[in-house]
Amino acid sequence: MVTMSDIGEKAFLKSLLPTLHAAPEFVNGFGHDASIIDIGLEELLAFKIDRAPFPVSVHRGLGDYRTWGRLAVTANVSDLLAVGAKPRALMLSIVVPGNFDANDVRDIIKGCEEACAAHQIVFLGGDTKEGPAAQVIGAALGTVKKNFAYGRASASPGDYLFIAGQLGGFAGAVALMDAATSDEKIPQEWIDVLTNPSARIGEGAYLRETLSVVAACDLSDGLTEAINIFCADGAGICIAEASLPMNSLAVQASTCYSLPLWQLAFGVGDWAIACVVREENIDAFRAGISAELELHEVGRFNNTGRKLILDQSGVELEMPNIINEHFRQRAEDDGSYSEELMRKR
Repeated sequence: MVTMSDIGEKAFLKSLLPTLHAAPEFVNGFGHDASIIDIGLEELLAFKIDRAPFPVSVHRGLGDYRTWGRLAVTANVSDLLAVGAKPRALMLSIVVPGNFDANDVRDIIKGCEEACAAHQIVFLGGDTKEGPAAQVIGAALGTVKKNFAYGRASASPGDYLFIAGQLGGFAGAVALMDAATSDEKIPQEWIDVLTNPSARIGEGAYLRETLSVVAACDLSDGLTEAINIFCADGAGICIAEASLPMNSLAVQASTCYSLPLWQLAFGVGDWAIACVVREENIDAFRAGISAELELHEVGRFNNTGRKLILDQSGVELEMPNIINEHFRQRAEDDGSYSEELMRKR
């Protein structure tokens, strides 16, 4: 028997998805952050269903179970934004054993409701059932303008890479907590990063409305995964460390651990989005970015096929192969993934 742990999530999907039939109405096919269908309306419908990761904050005794509900909203909304959809609504499914604290279930639902309001979408209720282990699953709906959807596609040499959001905040907060002494008070700023996730609504709207984005990927599995997708047809890229939009907690953690700052850019939990803009659209795209948007140009694709980081001293380094992958190593397990990310190279 070959188990899921033997092959991992990525290899399993790579072998399975090409064997599935995509109906003509299924606009973008399998393998994207969200699925888009044409049912004959003025706009296309985008759907996403995603299990919310168990909160690292709860695992560490910080905050409460509302974070799990917030994560369900953030994960699904971020994936809708990554295909060019305007998020509209969300339903929630909760599975818990009978001995699970009812107040914690109530907190999950309240956290979801609060996050829906914060993300300007409608909370449509959901389903609560008994099961052997606690799980929280969100299912979200959005709309997409016809002919303007995008998703996990390859970049071409000359295209530009942008990041919506900041990088390394979540990884930085976790690393700083690990380095703190047991009697040290944890700063609220660190806790907030873990307990108040948020998708890039404003930036997602800009990406959608400019009609200039040709590919995008939610970074819930890490920057390496997105770069691998964009470079799948042979393109390469060299990203300068100085161009990466690093969160201030990543800067602190880099200093604390004596690690290069770029290393924390490959962590997850920040709910950023990577996107690709064609050369012919770059001037208009740059010109429309307002000061309040966290939208950063970080590199340009080339024809080398290599994926590199240019560090602060001018040395080119191969990008680390750090991916948040189910059945292998997951950030939510609060163990081996973080250790690998913070390992000195």
